[in-house]
Amino acid sequence: MIVRAASGWQTVIADLALILFLITAQAVGKKPATQSEAEEERQPPASSSALAVHRPKQGESVREWLIASTTDQRQMATISVGYTQEKRAEALSEAERFLAEADSAGVPARLIATPNATDDVVITVDYLRQQ
Repeated sequence: MIVRAASGWQTVIADLALILFLITAQAVGKKPATQSEAEEERQPPASSSALAVHRPKQGESVREWLIASTTDQRQMATISVGYTQEKRAEALSEAERFLAEADSAGVPARLIATPNATDDVVITVDYLRQQ
């Protein structure tokens, strides 16, 4: 008597084909993201070597956070401000306030301001200066 396996290579291939079909059907069914949705989904860090990252709320003071986050003279804060065209002046005045707070905390800082689909602020602390 010859004993045969309950399933053979044909069943395995059929299962893999069904899985591939389901994955493809799911991907085709998704609506492509618009550019603004894609920008909202991705939130790149201000730098790849950030030691500390903070996303302050509007009007929030960052002085104490900066003092607590910097421990070395080689560290520097980067204030990255993204703004919509309608709120450019407001975003730049908020950025100026953050720079003043960094100065009062004794933390060297730089500002990067760029037009964006959304208004956001990210402050990072990195090793950016030589001793």
